[in-house]
Amino acid sequence: MKKTVRALLCAAVIVISGCSSGNGEQSGIRFVDAGGHSVSDSSTVTSDADSNEEYTVGGMHESTAETGTMNDFKPSEPNESAESRGESASTSDVTGTSAVTSGTPAKTDEPKPQTTQPATTITTDPPATAVTEPPQTTAAENAPAATTTETAAERIPTDEPPEIPTVSVGANSYQTLNYSDIKGIWISYIELSEMLTGQSESAFRRNIGAAYDNIAELGLNTVYVHVRSHGDAYYASELFPPSKYGSGTLGKAPDFDPLEIMIEEAHERDLSFQAWINPLRCCTVSELSAVSGYKIYDLADGKRAVAVNGTYYLNPAYEEVIEYIAQGAAEIAANYDVDGLHIDDYFYPTTDSSFDSAAYSQSGFETISSFRLANCDKLVSGIYGAVKSANSGAVFSVSCQGSIENNYNQMYADVKKWCTQAGYLDYVMPQIYYGFNNSAQPYEVCTSRWNEIAQAGGIPLVVGLSVSKVGLEDTWAGVGKTEWITDENILARQIRYALELRSYGGVCLYSYRSVFAPEAGVKAQVEEEISAVRGLLSES
Repeated sequence: MKKTVRALLCAAVIVISGCSSGNGEQSGIRFVDAGGHSVSDSSTVTSDADSNEEYTVGGMHESTAETGTMNDFKPSEPNESAESRGESASTSDVTGTSAVTSGTPAKTDEPKPQTTQPATTITTDPPATAVTEPPQTTAAENAPAATTTETAAERIPTDEPPEIPTVSVGANSYQTLNYSDIKGIWISYIELSEMLTGQSESAFRRNIGAAYDNIAELGLNTVYVHVRSHGDAYYASELFPPSKYGSGTLGKAPDFDPLEIMIEEAHERDLSFQAWINPLRCCTVSELSAVSGYKIYDLADGKRAVAVNGTYYLNPAYEEVIEYIAQGAAEIAANYDVDGLHIDDYFYPTTDSSFDSAAYSQSGFETISSFRLANCDKLVSGIYGAVKSANSGAVFSVSCQGSIENNYNQMYADVKKWCTQAGYLDYVMPQIYYGFNNSAQPYEVCTSRWNEIAQAGGIPLVVGLSVSKVGLEDTWAGVGKTEWITDENILARQIRYALELRSYGGVCLYSYRSVFAPEAGVKAQVEEEISAVRGLLSES
């Protein structure tokens, strides 16, 4: 049930220490900066998940953007560029000054494989803005509920506990619905826009209900749905502007609350609802003037929010930014009956040092890697603390990259710390989007390493699997390049392997469209894969 937003936000108190200064405290791992970005199949595989090796990786990634229509309705695509759909695209043009280029791009979509990299363009001074054109308008059987296993008592405490923002927004007494065996699916903003943009309240309710019916019928019990994808809100917010994927115009809300409807329809089908946000990615440069009444407009000064390839990204080096993100997390958990909050691997959008050089030069850290790792620690612990302060029963999960090395070298995400020390997350959900024969990241080896990390921290491991690869060439997989074309029942075999892991907490499929509306060229193969998965889900 939605709560009173303004009253609670007025009571918000954030206490946080500086994340852009310090003595560069390190974990037990040595780091080096490396070129490249996002899920890379070129990383070196090691069998020791806790080794102190020096991580270096290359910069290749891939894309498998799908097209298709949802069951029961035929909306059009959102007016998005190829880049925002995760397709191969050239670097966006950016107006402004102080542009630099490097070999790493900004990320362009939610959890998924990626594509080869264009150069990154970073604008460090605010560019001129223009109002953007709105996008075109578009048209259960479950396992018994169980609270996600509480493992905090088993977690390893930090030597110096993370300084988590203390957020006071009032308590949401909603009793959350979470499953100890998660059978999940991601619904991204692209898929959601097909159901939501320009629709009436009744039409959207029918559309999301039809999607949930498909999900529940398959035997899934948890949905991870975008509620903030670009520094916007698919809900009533005091902090973020209404998303353009609602009414069709950024800053203009529809005459109903999409999040309230999504939660109601999910809970009617006993689906756990996890609110998925991208904490750092914001609007495009051309859209900035449309959000002039919101904090992101003030932060877009080339330091606290930086334009990378035409899109603004919040810089977690600043206390004010961490506070803003934490407030946003608390606002959702306090005002809506979400069962949890979820973020993916959208941390630093580039390895280019100019992104945060000003803050780094004043930080006291010896390397930019240790500086950025510390900032992401603050970000994740801040969101975790904010969620727990608003509703202690809500869970917080992170879907980091499947490659452990890439998390450190390219995202600056200290996933081992987050999994093994208290105060960061309730469960981890790595995107293990690799086949069994992948040369650099064979599925069993990669999953086993994550199992060791999760087991060391006493937390559940939920394995993220990519349906979007089925029937397609896996460009960077080496000897496994054609595996997703020639082999059968890959997803079912991956689930069977995951079920035997000691830290197993579930699986999650990427993504809704890939499962229920695949491209014509792969549809038959996807249906065969999902048929095998269906039988396995009904058994587990």
